[in-house]
Amino acid sequence: MPPDLPRYFERRADGFRHAAAGGLWLAPLVYLETARFGPGWYGKVVSADPARLLAWATSKGIPPRALQVKSLPDVDMPRSRRRRLPGYHIDLWGARLALAYDPMRLARVRGLSSGRSPSGQSR
Repeated sequence: MPPDLPRYFERRADGFRHAAAGGLWLAPLVYLETARFGPGWYGKVVSADPARLLAWATSKGIPPRALQVKSLPDVDMPRSRRRRLPGYHIDLWGARLALAYDPMRLARVRGLSSGRSPSGQSR
């Protein structure tokens, strides 16, 4: 059985809900000026289910050591009392972005200046 495909959501809260339920969430792309692998666009696939996330990563040739632990916010709780849920992610950058993100989206964001978000809004 092929691994699940990560899903993109327009609203981050919907993505967090999907990931917390064990689905694979394709987080929004961000441009980082200072990052471990240099300035550029970065993305990630997020889930509360490490086995599902690793199955997807393995199918793309990403080594298991790329799995990172980072809790997810429970977006259904009031911000002042928000608890954290178990979560995992795999960072994507450079050529790895094409393993998960739509080629048209990548072409659009790569054409933007470094001071812009993928939606085209200044930061």
